[in-house]
Amino acid sequence: MNARVGLDIGGTKTAALVVDDAGRALGEVVQPTDISAPERLVAGVVATVDRALATAGATRAALLAAGVGVPGQVDTATGTVSMAVNLNLSQPYPLRDALQTALGVPVTLENDVRAAAWGAYHRANATRPIATLAYLGIGTGIAAGLVLGGRLYRGAGGMAGEIGHIPLDPSGPRCVCGSYGCLEAFAAGPAIAAHAAELRLADDGRPLSTGEVYARSVQGDPTAGHVIARASAFLARAVYLLVMTYDVEQ
Repeated sequence: MNARVGLDIGGTKTAALVVDDAGRALGEVVQPTDISAPERLVAGVVATVDRALATAGATRAALLAAGVGVPGQVDTATGTVSMAVNLNLSQPYPLRDALQTALGVPVTLENDVRAAAWGAYHRANATRPIATLAYLGIGTGIAAGLVLGGRLYRGAGGMAGEIGHIPLDPSGPRCVCGSYGCLEAFAAGPAIAAHAAELRLADDGRPLSTGEVYARSVQGDPTAGHVIARASAFLARAVYLLVMTYDVEQ
């Protein structure tokens, strides 16, 4: 059996999906991401791949290639990642080469949200032909992927779409990038949980996760509703900025 693996490496978790030659899903695993050091990040990703292969009934010997989506500034030519603050990779790091060496197969590296935008673009085209699309990714961080004129747009330096680090309120909370009041500091997953904790929203003294804050909001909790409303307002501004800047079809 031949196998390929797709990886989504996030600041909180890493997801691996194993597929066969026809693109059929064979196995999937989600594990925590170790961002304590680049070497531990790579080791954790490899462990996730091996576990995903095992769920598919395969071993590393069946693996032909890997496609990797990762946050931050990605140089697709050199395979380096930088400014990935949620992965503790601020300085350029040769992630593609490190993973190729560890896995022993060719690795393609792309910014995670751009990869998602490219997939969303092809899915949308299956219904109605379009030429432009903006995709907003929200998780541990926030970024946008752009397809303009039917082509994935990376920008001159691979930074296009990094709207999570646009300061929307300079008096706001400090962002992981070092600036204050960035979109990510208001509306990303950790920011939502932190805001809830500041307002003492908890479960028997235990801080709530972002998912639990959302659940409380749906159930009618007014404090949780306030937290989600603030995050939603900032996300709405982000969508407005994308539409007004790029005039996309979707």
